[in-house]
Amino acid sequence: MRARVFISCGQDQNSDEVQTAQAIATRLQSLGFDPYIAVQEQSLSGLVENIYSRLSSSEYFLFIDFKRERIGESNEHRGSLFSHQELAIASYAGLELLAFQERGVRPLDGIMRFLQANAIPFTDRHLLANVIADKVVERGWHPDWRRALRLERDSTQYMDGKLFGESQFDKGRLMRFFHGIAHNEHRAVAAVHTYVYLDSIKSVASGAEQPFKAAEIKWAGYVYPNAMVRPGERRLFDCCHVEHSQPSVALFNVFADSTEFTPVIRGPGQYRLRFSAFSDRFPPASLDLRLTLGKIIEEAKLEVFSETD
Repeated sequence: MRARVFISCGQDQNSDEVQTAQAIATRLQSLGFDPYIAVQEQSLSGLVENIYSRLSSSEYFLFIDFKRERIGESNEHRGSLFSHQELAIASYAGLELLAFQERGVRPLDGIMRFLQANAIPFTDRHLLANVIADKVVERGWHPDWRRALRLERDSTQYMDGKLFGESQFDKGRLMRFFHGIAHNEHRAVAAVHTYVYLDSIKSVASGAEQPFKAAEIKWAGYVYPNAMVRPGERRLFDCCHVEHSQPSVALFNVFADSTEFTPVIRGPGQYRLRFSAFSDRFPPASLDLRLTLGKIIEEAKLEVFSETD
């Protein structure tokens, strides 16, 4: 997963700005990043679908302020209005910032006067891509992480004869718990107020969907519906569990006091389960799993779902 860089700069078709932006993107790709060049949108739907969504999912923000018209009778020029608007959104989103201003642009104009951006001046646009690449390395930007949650199946359970996850409850009831994992891919920001939901249950054979109402899934070993996943770390959540005495029935731990919100799967059979995770300032993440229920507990399995299986 490559870190995403939002490149905010002018796109004047009557200048070399488009070529300069592409050269910057190409140079960042060579460093392992996933760059996006912001193009000015002319509609509200375009802003929401492209600019806002890209800003909300990026790790880094590259602000390049090209010269525009002269300000009054002074020797100073204004910068790109659209880029300054994107800078305001990026600052609100807390993106890590590198700022560059073409010499002649009024240095503390607009939102720049309120940010400690320490914009780096430049004169030669043809050298800008290499200058930016050097500063990216110097600043310590990393291409191999993202502000993202990643959901996985805990593959260590019930492998090679290990029974990690077997738990004994009251009156000697033995249950097999299946866990998922929520990874925080960010290296510095905690994923707070993280919730996991079971979105759907479908029969693999018939495609029929089992109706139920959404409720928060329980975190493993934790008694609250939301949890914090620390930077670069992971946390287990309960996908489902199967009693040894009823190996063809799967139960779910949810925060609900009504059976309408508490799904039960009665097999034998195979079922596609979709889980989703939501957290403050992180995009949603999802995971599809295949649950197999048989007539004995050893046949109970939970694996990553593949359309080609």
